[in-house]
Amino acid sequence: MLKKMTVPDGFEPIISANSFGGRNGPVYEKASADGWVRGFLSDDRHANVAGVVHGGMLMTFADIVLSRAVLEVIAPPFVTIRMVSDFVSPAIIGSWVEGRARVLSLNGDVCHVEGEITSRGKICLQVSGQFKKL
Repeated sequence: MLKKMTVPDGFEPIISANSFGGRNGPVYEKASADGWVRGFLSDDRHANVAGVVHGGMLMTFADIVLSRAVLEVIAPPFVTIRMVSDFVSPAIIGSWVEGRARVLSLNGDVCHVEGEITSRGKICLQVSGQFKKL
């Protein structure tokens, strides 16, 4: 049985005017020595029929995580133009899920990033993407 999780110390809810992201959250973030970390507490609304966090939720969250890294090098607005993901292990409902990302390169108005989504100390999703400045 998974113990009741709470938001880890130091995380604050992100404030966003994006209603899509807001409906899937709340999403939290904190600064760390190697960049930003974002996270959310998974619950029943994030579940798939297998009873684990839905892959679509993990990919939505990954997009939110990658975009935080992009904010370090491109001012909004920008959009995701490519995202590639590899599912590695499940995120269990009731667990804290967090993600980190880093910028690989900035070529003109296109930013290349990569990151990982983890839960319970295990990588759930490895992801890379490209974002374009509008």
